[in-house]
Amino acid sequence: MRGHRTRGPAWLRVLTIALFVAAGIALLFQLFVYVHYAGALLRFPFDYDQGEGFELYDTVLHARGEWPYADSQVFPYYTSIYPPLFHLLTAPLVMIFGPQLWTGRLVSFLASLIAAIAIGVMVRRAAQPGSSGAGLLVASLSGLAFLASTYTFMIGPLFRQHMTMVMFECLGIAALGAFDWPGGKGWLGQPDDPARRDLRRLALGLAWLIAAGFSKQLALGTVAAALLYLVLRDPARGALAAVAAAAIAGGLFAWINLETEGWFYVSIIQANINAFDLPQMWGFYGEWLSLHAVLVAGAVLAVLGEGLRGRPSLYGLWFLAALATGALSGKYGAGESYFVTATAAACVLFGRGAAGLMTRGGSSAGWPARLTSAGVAALFLIQTALTFHTYTYGFPYAQVTAVLGIPDQPRGFYDRQGYTQLGPRPNAEDQVAGNEIVALIQAAEGPVFSEEAGFLFAAGKPIVTNPFPQLVMYQAGLFDPAAEIAQIERREFGLVVLRGFFYPKPVLDAIGENYVWQRSVVMNNFQYHIYAPGP
Repeated sequence: MRGHRTRGPAWLRVLTIALFVAAGIALLFQLFVYVHYAGALLRFPFDYDQGEGFELYDTVLHARGEWPYADSQVFPYYTSIYPPLFHLLTAPLVMIFGPQLWTGRLVSFLASLIAAIAIGVMVRRAAQPGSSGAGLLVASLSGLAFLASTYTFMIGPLFRQHMTMVMFECLGIAALGAFDWPGGKGWLGQPDDPARRDLRRLALGLAWLIAAGFSKQLALGTVAAALLYLVLRDPARGALAAVAAAAIAGGLFAWINLETEGWFYVSIIQANINAFDLPQMWGFYGEWLSLHAVLVAGAVLAVLGEGLRGRPSLYGLWFLAALATGALSGKYGAGESYFVTATAAACVLFGRGAAGLMTRGGSSAGWPARLTSAGVAALFLIQTALTFHTYTYGFPYAQVTAVLGIPDQPRGFYDRQGYTQLGPRPNAEDQVAGNEIVALIQAAEGPVFSEEAGFLFAAGKPIVTNPFPQLVMYQAGLFDPAAEIAQIERREFGLVVLRGFFYPKPVLDAIGENYVWQRSVVMNNFQYHIYAPGP
């Protein structure tokens, strides 16, 4: 009887196992959907999300040894508003395989997997000694929960620099999370001394975070949180580390700015000071909270606990910084991606709290431990239900949606949050539509004014303009479209292809006055409007 009481009621043990199996199956199914989605995008040769083709052109320029930061007021009216590291990482693939959109999509997808692994590593460290099985289980579920997030799913396989930034952030926080200031006054000693190992962890963590900042500017919140943590732990040496990191990052920035004759600063800093919409910001916060309620609640409780104990952790500071950085989602052109870092931090805090609770007392199997484990499994299952997304046709999706009572969707994709532009897989009709647009571009004489560069790469045409950077620079008073409008008025562009009408209003007005609508083609549920030179 004593052994039976120690192990807890049999029904509770069965319930715990069943809940963990259900949570594991649900999260692995979400991973399957994610991989399937990524595979479909890797095979699709045209822009899936607006602007991917221009990210590819940034990469092509880097592969040629050229900077994409230039005066966008002269032909071809092009500049980039993102740092270079993601494109530099993708450049070797472009040099080998040519300008293909799958190259950057593959880099971004792999970055999301590495970020999930780093999240699992950070969670695993919170498990108590002697409980490796439970700790590994919670760590795995935490990493899978990140990949199952609606935002990770939609953005992960795109030719975008955002997921590479998140990967470097997770790697940097993971490295610093294993770091501790050594005792004594010095760091030097024998090669295997703990002091030297800590110094290497510190250097590696700061290097990852600098890499995150040179992938996308949004990483500055994570960098600030990490440096604040170092200073709080040891003010003198923390300040020294912060100054060293700032000097390295500032030196790299100054060098690139000098190489680009000042256009790096204009494109990276000034062009990103956009108009702000407060209701848009609150809308994104509300959506993120509703989709990640379990993770966020666990993270908030962890941070409150740290505050009451008076010992803020690196992970808690990271979460708060990422949460504050989400306010930038109110900028014109911002989106859900601004909350991916906050989701990663929430996964770490929730997972660490769950691992600590489950493994407290080692391998104890009493009813309190069983009840705690059942609760953790149920929370993972609830969180997966909040962000559940799936396709509704083909095997095994038709069978899964039939069991869950989900009706077939018009675009063959169900998302718990409702309608979303990203997520449905491109199909054969989309491929045909893209080829139709490419054929029209190939038949046009001279350069083509296209809002998406993927068509131009496929047609062998030069890349002209970069609409969204052009628009925000125009709004900031950094772009004068006079030369571009003059070319439009001379009808020097053989064709104009528009989808989102992101160009400045004077440019769109000039197109409307000098070009006539020819036809519209639907691809990926978007209408592409083709305009030919007018009489």
